[in-house]
Amino acid sequence: MFQLLRGFVLPAAACDGSRDGDSRYANLFKKLDLNEDGRVDIAELQTGLRAMGIPLGKEAEEKIFKAGDTNQDGQLDFEEFMQYLKDHEKKMKLAFKSLDKNNDGKIEPSEVVQSLKILGISISEKQAEKILQSIDADGTMSVDWNEWRDHFMFNPATDIEEIIRYWKHSTVLDIGDSLTVPDEFTEEEKKTGQWWKQLLAGGVAGAVSRTGTAPLDRLKVMMQVGVMFKNVSVSRVSLHFLESCYRKLMAKHNI
Repeated sequence: MFQLLRGFVLPAAACDGSRDGDSRYANLFKKLDLNEDGRVDIAELQTGLRAMGIPLGKEAEEKIFKAGDTNQDGQLDFEEFMQYLKDHEKKMKLAFKSLDKNNDGKIEPSEVVQSLKILGISISEKQAEKILQSIDADGTMSVDWNEWRDHFMFNPATDIEEIIRYWKHSTVLDIGDSLTVPDEFTEEEKKTGQWWKQLLAGGVAGAVSRTGTAPLDRLKVMMQVGVMFKNVSVSRVSLHFLESCYRKLMAKHNI
């Protein structure tokens, strides 16, 4: 899919130079500006990307459009379009460098395995090869910057974790529940390990809550059933039962 973008839209000689980059952006913009009015709306973006073989899906397309439409007029002019792609390329460059462990300008399967392992995700070399095959345009079983950039040019992922989640939820790679860091925690909580403490605290609180409320629930049932037996002193039995449960609870939690 993205190999089509590389061959059909991008000049073969395109490189990181500013002039070549602007020409590349202009070429892409022209492909998306279907009515040639110098602006691209969300409908043109969606139709144009599908025509180029890049059906991202409504949510991803809207995310791209919202990020690029800085003046919020419901359209992307060329300057907004170009600035979005430049900013996005910078983010993708950082992600590329985080995977290129030996700084040789290309990503090998072993580097993918190593990088994901650092993030707490274990995959095999074969799975890493499958990832790179989806990006590798020249069949070298490694991915250089141009291949990486072209592949993620219209992917709204902004960092390596979002890229991994993209791999996880796409058909490229099935890593099951390996990516265990919940999405709702902040980057600071993930880095410091605070998210583990929060999960543990929540689990303990839930256990204590269930342990603490269970005797009261049982007492309620006891009192409701107890009224059926006139020869039994409900208040005495209830008090004794509650006192016994309370002592067990305190002893269990060393209080």
